[in-house]
Amino acid sequence: MKAVDLYLNKIESFENGLSICLGYFDGVHLGHKKIIEECSELGKYKKAILTFSEPVSNFINIHKSKEVLTSLTDRFRIVSRFNLDYYLIFHINKEFLNLSADDFIAILKGLNVKEVFCGLDYRFGKDATGNVSLLKKYFTVYVVDTYLENNKKVSSQDIIELLKEGNVKEANRFLGQNYQICGTVISGHHNGEKFGIRTANVKFDTNYVVPLYGVYKVIIYIDNIPYLAIANVGVHPTIDKENKPILEVHIPSFDKDIYGKNVYVEFLDFIREERKFDSTDELIDQIKRDLSKIKIIC
Repeated sequence: MKAVDLYLNKIESFENGLSICLGYFDGVHLGHKKIIEECSELGKYKKAILTFSEPVSNFINIHKSKEVLTSLTDRFRIVSRFNLDYYLIFHINKEFLNLSADDFIAILKGLNVKEVFCGLDYRFGKDATGNVSLLKKYFTVYVVDTYLENNKKVSSQDIIELLKEGNVKEANRFLGQNYQICGTVISGHHNGEKFGIRTANVKFDTNYVVPLYGVYKVIIYIDNIPYLAIANVGVHPTIDKENKPILEVHIPSFDKDIYGKNVYVEFLDFIREERKFDSTDELIDQIKRDLSKIKIIC
């Protein structure tokens, strides 16, 4: 699968036509996967997915970026498992927000789109005036049935709310994969090292959704090798309290230098909420109890 960058002043026409999946695809959850799978199976042309460089809401409120479930790189990694030819990234700006529905249709025509795969509620154009009925005037449209879990539509917003509640197991079920945060290992306060419990401090690659502050059972991938571990998400209130959340991962029996490495952390299960302890000894004892819950001996 080839990644292609698109801009308003740079629209690449695909000579042999495209069967395209339309949506933002944050999280690439089970509903998104259903659209991609149908395109992979039924598309008669080169198959593509169209996503955007960032959430549209970032341009509406410039002082606060929207949290996301996946970065562009994450989405590429997930959708590369499907039978797609192109991963199209439309780089949006304020001008893009003012495009009419007809303007967006013109962009699709410029790409030489022949078939569209989308959900029934897909909207596009300024004030979301474009819909499936409009798409059908210009393209062959495959409307993919809404994916339901317990008679409820799976949505990115619902998954975000589950993560904010610490319900990662349910969030993972709706995602169809484990929730991941990717980032770079950076130097921290080295408090864990002082107490014999080293942690990797992970600086987020993007503005990820931060789960409920607490301790989690995780898998951390270092050089594509998985390690079962325990992670704390929060401001570690007992020692050197932070003013914004950080992700710290402890990998038992691991002592390699991984500073500067890009890693990704998969959240498997919630263990407990973050809390302030009266002493470091009490904190260390609790960490050892946490480790026993993931069947690892510290």
